[in-house]
Amino acid sequence: MKTQTSAKEQNIVSKDDLIHQIAAKAGLNLKETSQAVEAFTEVVREEVAKGHEVRLMGFGAWNLRSVAARRVKSIRGGQQITLPAHKRVGFSVGAVLAQAAQEGKPGTSSAGAKKSAPAPARPVGKK
Repeated sequence: MKTQTSAKEQNIVSKDDLIHQIAAKAGLNLKETSQAVEAFTEVVREEVAKGHEVRLMGFGAWNLRSVAARRVKSIRGGQQITLPAHKRVGFSVGAVLAQAAQEGKPGTSSAGAKKSAPAPARPVGKK
C-alpha cells in the first residue's frame, strides 16, 4: 500500500502557502494577494515568451534560452535518437537569494548587509 506524503513533509511551499504567507506579511487579504500572485506569474510568462528578460534585483532573472539539438541514448531500446533544438526558460539566481541559501536563514535581506572584498586571485597553475 502506497502512502502519500504531504507537501509540508517534503518541505515544499505550495502556491496556496505562498499566497497565505505574502498576505500575512503585506497585510493584504487573500483575494488581493492571490490576484497579485496571478498577475505576477502572468506578466513573467508573457514577457519571457516575448524573449524579454524579467529581472528582480537581488532575487533573480527569468529568460528564454536556446537549447541545441543533440543525440542521446533512448531509455527504451537504447538506440540513438536526436532531440530537436528548442527553447526553455532559465532562471539565474540573484545575489541576495544566493546569499540566503548559503546562510540558510529565512528572510535574509541585503539591508544592512556588509559587503566583503573579493578574494585575491590565485596565480594560474600554482597551489
